[in-house]
Amino acid sequence: MSKVNGKKLDIDNLDLNRSYTLEEFEFINDQLKTRTLKIEGQPVNLFDLNRNGKLIPMPQAPYYIEKVVTVIATQLQNWNIQTGKNGGVTSSQGGFDFDVGGGKIIRAPDIAYTPKEIEYRLDARQKWSFKGDPFTPLLVIEVGNILSRSKFEEMDRKFKDVYFAEGTSVAHRSGKSRDSRI
Repeated sequence: MSKVNGKKLDIDNLDLNRSYTLEEFEFINDQLKTRTLKIEGQPVNLFDLNRNGKLIPMPQAPYYIEKVVTVIATQLQNWNIQTGKNGGVTSSQGGFDFDVGGGKIIRAPDIAYTPKEIEYRLDARQKWSFKGDPFTPLLVIEVGNILSRSKFEEMDRKFKDVYFAEGTSVAHRSGKSRDSRI
């Protein structure tokens, strides 16, 4: 049993129906860097956080999905270097505060690209925690094995409700960013 901000927190018995503070969320994910939990029989070593402060388990990806993620991330990083864009390419462990509709939503896309113009404006709190002003990547990529309609709809909702929500800087189909600062 651990304490975060004076509250007891049992990592092995997390209550997914309760809301967690940002500090608790960061603590839990930090603890999962060296251990894995099983939730509904699936190994989990990362959580996202929804706008209500509820933890969303991110099951470990199987070999073939991670293989595809690695190929795409490598190609994106090669493009980033070859074109001199010098932005940041992250994989599924890199989380972003999407701040959708005034609610903090922390997601870790399989692959993300953040242009150097955004990266250079980040302060230390934004770079090293989920505190400070929210920022989002310009491009997100999710890789999934969509075998059913429900899996497709789940992925589609994530893109519509989080990644492409009003106020984020993720580019939409026209290639134009919804964030005028970019």
